Amino acid sequence: MNDDHAQLIAELRALADTALDRLEPILQRAAAPHAQAEAAGAPPGTGQWSGCTWCPVCALAALIRGEQHDLVTLVAGQASVLIAVLRQILDEHRVHDTPGPGGPESPEPGPGGGGGTSGPDGGSAFEPITVTFKH
Repeated sequence: MNDDHAQLIAELRALADTALDRLEPILQRAAAPHAQAEAAGAPPGTGQWSGCTWCPVCALAALIRGEQHDLVTLVAGQASVLIAVLRQILDEHRVHDTPGPGGPESPEPGPGGGGGTSGPDGGSAFEPITVTFKH
């Protein structure tokens, strides 16, 4: 992998982190019950959706009104779990891509253009060969 690929991967990871940082609070608000409205002394039932619990149109209407809906809560909870999994995957790959011996910052392969596998003595086990085609 060359420097352009490494830079692209780093930028994509930064973009993914930024997107997850912005989505996470929105999903947490949608998944959490409206305890703030109840604690503020709002009349009972004003923060809870009283329509159907499975219809996506009703869920969207409740979301726009700022009301709590069972479907929105379920989807937001699942999306929060998905974000946690994506963060874990990004962190694992960040750990594996850190420079070190044999890592992405290792020297370029020798003549022949192939990397090959390492031999038991630490040297390259790859041996370039010449191939000629006869017609």
